[in-house]
Amino acid sequence: MNEIIAQLQETFSDPELWSKPATWIAVACGVIVLALIVRLMFRRKKPAEAQPAAPRVDPRANGGAFGALTPALASQIPESEKERKEFGQMLKQAGMYSPTARASVYAFRFLFMVFPLLVAGVLAVAEPEHTWRYLIAGGIGAAVLSIIPRLYVWVVKQRRLRQINEGLSDMLDMLSMCLGGGMPLAASLDHVSKNIAPSYPALAEELQIMKKQTEVHSMRMALSEWANRLDTPEVRQVATILTRGDFLGSSLSGSLRDQADHFRTTRKQLATLRANRTPVLLTFPLMFCFAPAVLILLMSPAFLQLSDFFNPETNPLNANDQLTVSTDRIVETLNDLNQNPDAIRDATRSQPAAE
Repeated sequence: MNEIIAQLQETFSDPELWSKPATWIAVACGVIVLALIVRLMFRRKKPAEAQPAAPRVDPRANGGAFGALTPALASQIPESEKERKEFGQMLKQAGMYSPTARASVYAFRFLFMVFPLLVAGVLAVAEPEHTWRYLIAGGIGAAVLSIIPRLYVWVVKQRRLRQINEGLSDMLDMLSMCLGGGMPLAASLDHVSKNIAPSYPALAEELQIMKKQTEVHSMRMALSEWANRLDTPEVRQVATILTRGDFLGSSLSGSLRDQADHFRTTRKQLATLRANRTPVLLTFPLMFCFAPAVLILLMSPAFLQLSDFFNPETNPLNANDQLTVSTDRIVETLNDLNQNPDAIRDATRSQPAAE
């Protein structure tokens, strides 16, 4: 590691490196790409207010993120009808209801894909001896950066659906109290959306959309659209209960309270499941990080002893040949003793004299 750091310091401290125009082009392109990624991934969000959240509308909705160029840039990336439907569903789940949301995301994908290729082409022209390296790096960079916009939409979708599912139990409790007090379902949804907005703005936004759809068509159509738009098991269960109550005209207070308790129990079980799964997941880092060190400490003495056994000439105790005993010599001595038992008696008698 120290050698790599020293080599990098030596490379970047070379004055010839900074005298080349290709180096400054690469640095400028890297700064621009980093700024675009930060701009896309970490947009500043306004703090949630007590007012009901309205559907988010892009201020550049008429033209998209790049104005009039947005449709032309987005059309450069082909997509099948299946991909178009799946991505449209993902945008709805992420709360991106702007008419130009799809075009803006695909425009970003096209720019992120083309920009590294252009940079690689400029560097290849500036330094022809490294053409293949620049082209390969540009291709890899284009493939990686083109995934970032769609990945951003997926991350927003997951976070938003999780927030909606977490707020369903509180929504059902409030809705049950409103219905138990004699309020109609549409007015109850409006009241709940206004009070739940500070804690769960995404859920409040969906309730406001459902309220507006109810005013245009009917409650059953609005509930069906809500279930299809979010497409999660929890939302479908709530939509089914509300649709059945609206169709039959029966009381929904008890059913909503039971469903809210069921959601809380399910969340508790999922939390317990994650807690029980944590030790199993920790096994892999423990095994790959601590197990090699422990094995080295425990097995090193045994390996050293085996090495001395198979290579006796490397043993420092044999330096003066004081402890070197040949196996063949031991076998020969034992055979001589078996053939001449008197040698044992003579050796025993001569031992005191030798001392």
